[in-house]
Amino acid sequence: MKTLLKIAWRNIWRNRTRSLVVVISLAIGIWATVIILAVSDTLHIESLKDAIEHKYGHVQIENPDFVKNEKLVTTISNGERILEEIRTDEEVKAATARTQVYGIIASAGYSSNIVLIGVLPGAEEKTTMLKSRLSSGDYLAPEVRNPIILGEKLAKKLNIKPGNKVVLGFEGKEGTLISSTFRVTGLYNATQARDEEMLVYADLADVTRLAGIEGQYNKIVIKLNDPDQLAPYLASLKARFSGPDVQIRDWREANADLELLSNWIDQMDFIVTIIVLIALAFGILNTMLMSILERYKELGILMAIGMNRLRVFTMIVMETAYLSILGGAVGMGIGFITVSALNYKGISLSLFSEGLAGWGFTNIVYPTLEPRVYIIITVLVILTAVITSIYPAIKALMLKPNEAISKQN
Repeated sequence: MKTLLKIAWRNIWRNRTRSLVVVISLAIGIWATVIILAVSDTLHIESLKDAIEHKYGHVQIENPDFVKNEKLVTTISNGERILEEIRTDEEVKAATARTQVYGIIASAGYSSNIVLIGVLPGAEEKTTMLKSRLSSGDYLAPEVRNPIILGEKLAKKLNIKPGNKVVLGFEGKEGTLISSTFRVTGLYNATQARDEEMLVYADLADVTRLAGIEGQYNKIVIKLNDPDQLAPYLASLKARFSGPDVQIRDWREANADLELLSNWIDQMDFIVTIIVLIALAFGILNTMLMSILERYKELGILMAIGMNRLRVFTMIVMETAYLSILGGAVGMGIGFITVSALNYKGISLSLFSEGLAGWGFTNIVYPTLEPRVYIIITVLVILTAVITSIYPAIKALMLKPNEAISKQN
């Protein structure tokens, strides 16, 4: 076997130009795959992190009927007691309660459909860091009557700024239409453009007072200290608070759009990887077939002097493996260096800012890739090369020594 390894190594350098072309092609393909996957996975992770940290939390508790009809009066029974109990759990970093209702906001001459979210100001800041996202103005100040904060895009659309008054209309208890004046105390920025245009935050006490449902909640949002404990903690919550009017879901179950985005990015990563592997396979196949045609007489002589077909087969597979390992190592090395450099400096995606904002992506991305992905790509490249080499190796085994020698003469 050692001798066969030496022969295979020497064979690939007999035609240096062709071997270098294959190695460089493999390296470029792998390098490009690493960069694409790094950017894609980083955008994916950042969008999920932003959604969990700033909007959804890890767990949501709702009334099942609220999930269906999203009416303000469809609240969680014993919501205050459940919230207080949850806050004492050691797994919980923070927890807050919300009311949520569709409504309309109007300023002088402008109006827009919105989602009005009533929050507990202190608890919301601990859970979703809402206050830290303010771009101007103040948070939900208790000394202000009916304070609200809204997104920069919505404020621009309504032509208002902090300190201005607006009118909010929404459906209250028993289907009554509630209309009241609120004062804009602050404006916030959101990664998702849709959130900036739709989500308006008010003090939960004001919303429930106007709606006639004081002390009641539509949602309880929970953020955990350790996301890895999500599954067992979710199971414990369901065991403790099970009931016909309580539905407990993790962020994946509660937000189909996030799950859809995750699946879409995973599928795109898979498609990109497959395309690159197919391209590499054809390149390797073409190279090895050319190599066998050029060495037709040589292979015939080797068989004629006693080299069995298994050793010929193994030699060709080894030659392909050498090329793939060299190309893979170079591609991975350059890819790792490139990703590390981009992670330090960042990539500006401002040209695509509008499209990215719609999906909750940031304009600057700092690519990173888990070590396991490097390993997976390396293994896939080597497997692809070895599998691809089987056909040329079989073609070599099919030749007859006497015919091969005579044809080359």
